[in-house]
Amino acid sequence: MQFSGLALPVSRVMPNSIPLYIIGNDDRGVVRLEFVFKGGYGIQQKPLQATFTNRMLREGAAGYSSDEISQKLDYYGAWIETYSSQNANHITLYSLSKYIVPLLQLLSAIIKQPTFPADNLETVRRSGLAAYEVASQKVDVVSQRYFEKCLWGEGNPLGHVVLAQDYRNITVGDLQNYYNGVYSSNNCTVFLSGTVDEKVITALENTFGSDEWGSGCTMDMQFAKAYSSEFGRCNVKLDNTLQSAVKVGFMALDSTSPDYHKLRFLTVLLGGYFGSRLMSNIREENGFTYHIWAELDTYGDKCAFMISSEMATEYVEPCLAEIYKEIERLKNEPIEVEEIEHVRNYILGEMCREVEGVSARAEVFVNAWLSGEGFEGVNEYLKVVESVTPDELMEVARKYFCNDKMIEVVVGNN
Repeated sequence: MQFSGLALPVSRVMPNSIPLYIIGNDDRGVVRLEFVFKGGYGIQQKPLQATFTNRMLREGAAGYSSDEISQKLDYYGAWIETYSSQNANHITLYSLSKYIVPLLQLLSAIIKQPTFPADNLETVRRSGLAAYEVASQKVDVVSQRYFEKCLWGEGNPLGHVVLAQDYRNITVGDLQNYYNGVYSSNNCTVFLSGTVDEKVITALENTFGSDEWGSGCTMDMQFAKAYSSEFGRCNVKLDNTLQSAVKVGFMALDSTSPDYHKLRFLTVLLGGYFGSRLMSNIREENGFTYHIWAELDTYGDKCAFMISSEMATEYVEPCLAEIYKEIERLKNEPIEVEEIEHVRNYILGEMCREVEGVSARAEVFVNAWLSGEGFEGVNEYLKVVESVTPDELMEVARKYFCNDKMIEVVVGNN
């Protein structure tokens, strides 16, 4: 299979200097409009500050109550998603293009004039705390928290293990402070996809792109790059669990590294699909687990390698032994060309599926942009997938897979 590459987003700059990227086009009459504000929870001053601020935007704004915002969205058959990632805050509107003008007016109020009502904060707090308490009984969730703690170090915002008290400590003032420091036209990038014409672009520029807005980006935007990984085993006891969760990994490289795409390919080969080496060994041959997965997780421009699985407690040590066995094979045994071809076809097939439709394509390009590799990185990955050799993969494995710099997290009733 060959993949010719994706058409890159069209770049424009609105009159107030906000970058606008237009991704694809279609005639289905739907628009996906995403606002990205650099920041996220990698720069927050208190735990959960970024997440709560972004979540509370739609709880009241410029004379609209949360109910009125919901009713207006329902009337036009639209919806808004908000979430915070490690290095950005996202607000995404999905709308029919014919209703974009009134919805942009609503979105303008939500983004530019949020009110952060105290009563709604209490409701959001209770909901978030209830979800946190449920998630805290799941070994996979807890293992992810402690893996990031070991990966970044406790002093880093990304290494903090969230506690119930963090939910109780958030105040309206915290939200307002974070909002004032992050949400402004000089810290905003817009991604527009779907049925896009000059009418849509003009409406967007009239609402968000004509004048500067916000307090200016007053928060230190230096993403938390400094880290101090804690290598070795981290055991976390969680009572009344039937299985243990295992995570093995390390801080790998920057997304701008020339080895980045090769390591992505190698990660898929090792544990990134159902026929991977880890699945074949640990699930099919040994029956230690139902599922095991390897991935590269991005944190801004840094990438962490991670293997994840859940299993009965008695299988933890045998499973870890087999994981390291497969890693050593990558470092010392040349990979057969037939296996590389199989993985190549899988990745290209998945890429075809992932970019089916302009909304999905937009997500691919937004993620590439946030990682620092740039839009061209999407097609650079495809080039590496089509050309990578066994020798290159072995070299990457030897360079990055160092057993004495591995983090192991085991969570369970052990």
